[in-house]
Amino acid sequence: MRSFWSIGNIALSLTAASLYLSLAYAAHVDEWRTRSIYQVVTDRFAHANDSPLPDCHVTLGFYCGGTWRGIQDKLDYIQGMGFDAIWMSPIVAQLPQQTGDGESYTAYWQQNLYELNSDFGTENDLLDLVSDIHARGMLVMLDIVPFNDEKYYHSYCPVDDVTNSTNTEQCWLGSLTVPLVDLRTEDEVVQEMFGTWIKDIVQRYSVDGLRIDTAINVQPDFFPGFVDAAGVFATGEALNGDNSIACVWEEAIGSILNYPIYFPLIRAFTDPGGSINDLVETIESTKQNCRDATAMGSFSENHDVDRFASYTSSLALAANVITFNFLSDGIPIIYQGQEQHMKGVTQPYTNRAPLWGAGFDTSATLYQHIATLNKVRQQVIRTSHNYTLYHNFAIYQDYHTLGMRKGYAGSQVLTILTNNGEESRPYNLALPNHGFPAGTKLTEILTCTDLNVNATGFVNVPMSAGAPKILYPSTLLFDSKLCGFPNEAPASIAQPPQTTIVKTYATTLSAVKENWEATTVSALPGVFTARGESVSELTGGITGLPTGSIGAGVPDPMGTVERERPLRWRIEEWG
Repeated sequence: MRSFWSIGNIALSLTAASLYLSLAYAAHVDEWRTRSIYQVVTDRFAHANDSPLPDCHVTLGFYCGGTWRGIQDKLDYIQGMGFDAIWMSPIVAQLPQQTGDGESYTAYWQQNLYELNSDFGTENDLLDLVSDIHARGMLVMLDIVPFNDEKYYHSYCPVDDVTNSTNTEQCWLGSLTVPLVDLRTEDEVVQEMFGTWIKDIVQRYSVDGLRIDTAINVQPDFFPGFVDAAGVFATGEALNGDNSIACVWEEAIGSILNYPIYFPLIRAFTDPGGSINDLVETIESTKQNCRDATAMGSFSENHDVDRFASYTSSLALAANVITFNFLSDGIPIIYQGQEQHMKGVTQPYTNRAPLWGAGFDTSATLYQHIATLNKVRQQVIRTSHNYTLYHNFAIYQDYHTLGMRKGYAGSQVLTILTNNGEESRPYNLALPNHGFPAGTKLTEILTCTDLNVNATGFVNVPMSAGAPKILYPSTLLFDSKLCGFPNEAPASIAQPPQTTIVKTYATTLSAVKENWEATTVSALPGVFTARGESVSELTGGITGLPTGSIGAGVPDPMGTVERERPLRWRIEEWG
């Protein structure tokens, strides 16, 4: 982990204010899976209503004047998109002076862990903000980096070989102007002090989750004890496109930001020449190399990467990328300004331009699209059993199109994405392998179009103008506030009958074959049970193959349950 170190300003004792303890939501992974997150860089998000807007010299890297009161004044704007969690940049005191690398406006150059950043406001301002966020039923995720005494850091060496774990974990990031010194997290005293600090921060400011900066630069075995001390969900920054490497930290922390998916996702949808196949292969390899993709952060922009609009001005392509973030595996994250299609690159960090420069336009195309996606996802979570635990997979792909399924049989979501762009001609896509029986009525939610599974098992989906499509059973959209569905289903719409099938299944558990009696209830939502326990409860989630009559879904009974490794199971077609 990285922070700015100054030997002239060492403060390791807790202030009296740290004795103030307030009740945190103590949200854990199951709760966070159901949430969507809006990322805020405090200095560049909003001013308080009573303060004038300054001239902000973005390319010079100076403070622009955003505050915690400014965030509080714009909570309606964030909640208007349907977000129920906010990721805030670090809150502690920073390096105060201007440097050749600018100022510490992003709050990653911390100087004192035990004081707040006065540029963002007072402690009361922060407590009022958190209180208001919680009063709205939203969660708070805090960005963190560690503390500042020379004896707690490795000797200087630059990070210059990402293939060398020692170099990555013990050398320094940043520049010689403002070096980001590397914490000796292997030392027991460091682990104890950092654990005490984070426990105090979580309790004092009612923090519900953590985003851990540059986690990949810390040895993985530091994190289990740290996360346990925090007592809340944590996700780490492991900026590496190889999931076999990045997910070493996912295993240690419990979650990471999904950079392995980010890179092929952006490449696939930057223009019609992008590779859909690379993205599909990464979706599958992530299931194999990572413990649980459903707990990872799904994003397409943040303050450390170029904004998507810097690659293409296409709103259709941007809408497809954002749709993937919401309806694939993981916790959706949107970076401030993404909803306004802001441009910007990492050099010279115009991707961190203040949002007030673009305006807080609630009628903007992507603002409205994100609001709809949040409604869709929340409706599916309410009506599709264990939806957030189900592993998304591809059911169709061609050079320009990706069809995905997420959700158990009878209540699955079908998402169709395309990189064709706005200029593409209308056509019909015959979608196979979706798992719905013939005659099922589906609603395409973004256009409110009714579709049906035809007698041959295909869904003919009208595609036009490069827009994504989202299909869901019409009977599950009542009380959704989507497409004009009323609060209650008419009496004429019958729910599917419940039938019980009892069979004996041959299974392989840790290489020991056993026979289990299993009961399948074919209702909405369906549940496959084995010895009275649902498979998802028994194993913590199901992954599946995009082939055969059941794919990854239940309640179809003709399947073999095979344990691949702890907490990983696969349903495969029976003989």
